[in-house]
Amino acid sequence: MRSIILAVCGAFALSGCIIIESDEITREVEREVIVEVEDPTPVADNPLDLRRTTLVVRDIEKSLALYRDALGMTVEYDQELTSPSLTGRYGADGQNRSRLVLLKANDSFIGMLGLWQFLDQTEKDLAEPDPADFTPGEIVLLFNSNTLDTTFPAAATAPGVTIIGAPKARRYPSPAGDIVVMVSMLVDNDGHTVELNQLISDPRTD
Repeated sequence: MRSIILAVCGAFALSGCIIIESDEITREVEREVIVEVEDPTPVADNPLDLRRTTLVVRDIEKSLALYRDALGMTVEYDQELTSPSLTGRYGADGQNRSRLVLLKANDSFIGMLGLWQFLDQTEKDLAEPDPADFTPGEIVLLFNSNTLDTTFPAAATAPGVTIIGAPKARRYPSPAGDIVVMVSMLVDNDGHTVELNQLISDPRTD
């Protein structure tokens, strides 16, 4: 009777040493090597993309004068649609005809903007929008621009636009120090608040 000690040490891909004992020399020693293999599948990021924000507007041509002409967004889609399933709306014949325009900034999938105007308009469609007072139910669209000195004046003179504040330096605190941004704010023809800003300095990336 002898004891055979087999030690298998993980010098390269092995995770450690395994010791196997046998009391009989004639017994076939079965060696089991446990190899810890790292899962090659990377941990997935959040699979959700915020692809588009769609604004319901009264006059899509006035909206395009701001978002396409002044801000420089590019039209990717422009079609007339019908939405008879929107039973809360009452068009001339219940088809709810509309025009949908999709615009992009620097990406053709995420961060896009939709402009949606119903063509069989009701009194609510034609009513003046509520004033922008930063209360629940409102939105703020934020655009970054590297040419705020020319982008803001162009946007400010688009049809129906109201100026809330001209570009002004604002500091946002962070653990690394203040982030400095030039911030301006407008309201479009339909009461949507638009922030146009330009990053001046960010100590987190220095």
